[in-house]
Amino acid sequence: MSEAEILRAHAEELLHEQQRVLSHAATVVREASRELGRVTSEEVIPRVARGARTTAKNTRDKLVDDVLPSVAAVIGSTLSVIDAARDQRLGQVASRVTALAAKGRPLVVPAVKSAGVGKYIGLGLLAAAVIGIGYVAWQTFRADDELWISEDE
Repeated sequence: MSEAEILRAHAEELLHEQQRVLSHAATVVREASRELGRVTSEEVIPRVARGARTTAKNTRDKLVDDVLPSVAAVIGSTLSVIDAARDQRLGQVASRVTALAAKGRPLVVPAVKSAGVGKYIGLGLLAAAVIGIGYVAWQTFRADDELWISEDE
């Protein structure tokens, strides 16, 4: 056998060895891919779903327990201040108290009329708006099992 034939035989043997190594590597990659898919579906997806549910529940609880009561209190306080500022009787009472105090006379405050129908309608609309906002927030942040990938899949 000549040296060229020996080199050619070694080259063919090396080529066949490389093909076997590549074939084995492809098999290992396929098995690793299957295992990664299994681990993802059994471990990662359920953990992410549980974390998302927990985050949504915590956000909803924070919104309902802390934010909405604060917003309602601010709106109520603002309406009270606006109502007091619009009440012309307050200015009349203040000027009368000042005048009586200057004369040294006893202070007599006139009886206040009951609130009008408009005030109750406004408060009813405000309550409906707050309830509507609360319901929308609850629907947005509630944990809905149908939105998540089940662990069986």
